Amino acid sequence: MKFVDIVNSRFSYRGYLNKEVEQEKIDYILECARLAPSAKNLQPWKIYIVKSEKIRKKVCEAYAREWLKEAPVIAVFVGKKGENWVRSDGKDYLMCDITIICDYFMLAATEVRLGTCYIAAFDRERLKEALSLPENEEPFLMTPLGYPKPESRRERSRKPLSDIYEEL
Repeated sequence: MKFVDIVNSRFSYRGYLNKEVEQEKIDYILECARLAPSAKNLQPWKIYIVKSEKIRKKVCEAYAREWLKEAPVIAVFVGKKGENWVRSDGKDYLMCDITIICDYFMLAATEVRLGTCYIAAFDRERLKEALSLPENEEPFLMTPLGYPKPESRRERSRKPLSDIYEEL
């Protein structure tokens, strides 16, 4: 599959089939994510793959949506504070690094025909508690991971290239 086909195939799914995700697919997705770049190559991240029913229920309390509960796997992307690059003017790049690894994860999931959905509007404290995160780990994003219900695909619109591109 060409890269343009992968990015054109990625959608935010809000509905998942009751079907287990094969470990080989999860391993492949994680390997692709592991290769993501980060500022100064510090790789200040951790991905929690939540499969346990007990922990998934706790994670879902941090973002109470019925469709999230359907997903057999939830991936949580955590930044390790103090291990990331900070520019000389004080600009912190942790969120940028976490977004990049999450993108790689989601695009790899798309390649193997699994659905995802960016989630950032969760209750941070509840999520930290659900995962028993240490003090230096900050959750930035999470996504369900599973076989999507076709009808749950949310269409997206994009601005024309002329609105986002300027040559100087």
